[in-house]
Amino acid sequence: MWKVEFETLKAQKEIELLIKEKKITREDQEIISAWIRQIKLEGPEGIQATAKWADHALRGEWDGYRSSAFSNRGRIIYCVKEKVVKILIARITEKHDYKR
Repeated sequence: MWKVEFETLKAQKEIELLIKEKKITREDQEIISAWIRQIKLEGPEGIQATAKWADHALRGEWDGYRSSAFSNRGRIIYCVKEKVVKILIARITEKHDYKR
């Protein structure tokens, strides 16, 4: 079984703020929870093999990270360290703008 955790306290605080500001809806939260359950059971390969998540590697300043979609605009940005999936940030983007 895989472990999912935030990479930093800042990332955790950012998602809490997005939820508080209702930029991540209750439905989004349920979908994110489903993503977490799937990755805990199947690992990154399970997510990457499912077209549903539109999972793909990132480049440039996000090299080494991946992106999974939880909505038309929302993404979970994550990296894999050993058997731990570290979620760097889940953020809402109007465009596929991954600049830090």
